[in-house]
Amino acid sequence: MLPFIYVVVALLISLGAVIPAEAGLIINATFDSSITSLSDAADIENTINAAIGVFQSTYSNPISVSIVFQSGSGLGESQVGAYIQNYQTFYNDLVATNANPAAIAGLTLNGGNSANNPITNSSNIEVKSANGRAVGIASDAPLCNPIGSAGSLVCSNVEGGSGAVDGIISLNTNITYPPQPSGSPYYGLMSVTEHEIDEVLGLGSALGDCANSGAHPCTSISSANPAPEDLFRYTGTGQFASLSINCSNTITPAYFSYTGATDITDFNTACNGADWADWKGGAAPQVQDAYGTPGAEPTYGANEIAAMSAIGYTLADPVPEPGTWLLLLTSLGLLAFARKRLSAETR
Repeated sequence: MLPFIYVVVALLISLGAVIPAEAGLIINATFDSSITSLSDAADIENTINAAIGVFQSTYSNPISVSIVFQSGSGLGESQVGAYIQNYQTFYNDLVATNANPAAIAGLTLNGGNSANNPITNSSNIEVKSANGRAVGIASDAPLCNPIGSAGSLVCSNVEGGSGAVDGIISLNTNITYPPQPSGSPYYGLMSVTEHEIDEVLGLGSALGDCANSGAHPCTSISSANPAPEDLFRYTGTGQFASLSINCSNTITPAYFSYTGATDITDFNTACNGADWADWKGGAAPQVQDAYGTPGAEPTYGANEIAAMSAIGYTLADPVPEPGTWLLLLTSLGLLAFARKRLSAETR
């Protein structure tokens, strides 16, 4: 069995527009008693199931993913098991899956077809269990063994097992709708759930979250191995963003791109305690923004789909080139509206 590490990701928001896709991806949800015992449990579970439906109708990879949902603090948080995989193996499987030809072509152009990853030059990459299976690595079984009491479940530091799941998602229903009234000052539960599911399925950076002060203070963070999304983290054409960050210095902005030539959307690069793999955010909220906006319900949109397909999640229809996304979204009526998120990634 390959070595693995555990990643605790504190995340945030997203929203759902159902995009028909071929059957394949199945997400099996287990609801902890911290949810089932609530008076509004039915509304909460129905909303979570609706969010799951978005993913099952959007991506067609023939895998089953298991997630435990519980009530928690903050806004949203996920705990996920990840493998340290051989990079060349992952690259070859990503190419064979061919979920996003434009992203694969860009990665190959910039040195992706190599024994070592093109970012840190190590021979490994950090891959979450569901993401590994999505590209055909059948041995990447669920790693997270839930232990603890209701509402306080955590992934035990034990590899796999019959009770293992791909992730645990915690949702703070005290500040979400439902069960609270819709609109500000509350956050859409659909959004929060979708954001967290994205992370369990594979989105995320090998970089930890970092703040100059407060809950996540640090002066530097670094990683020896990138995560799949880091393969599309750029600072310029053909220039991958560094996975070594020092919050006491000026940090070069990074953005999601297939080659570095086109800035599809900006990553959060502020030392604000938020997730480094989330979008920076702007006037129009997006599902994967680092901070959520109360009352805003952004649609699960083009940039989230582009990132998920880049790391190996297959759509029923071919992935459009970045320049065609706006036209596609306009025709489908899926323009994304984002928000600011509450909780940040924690390792």
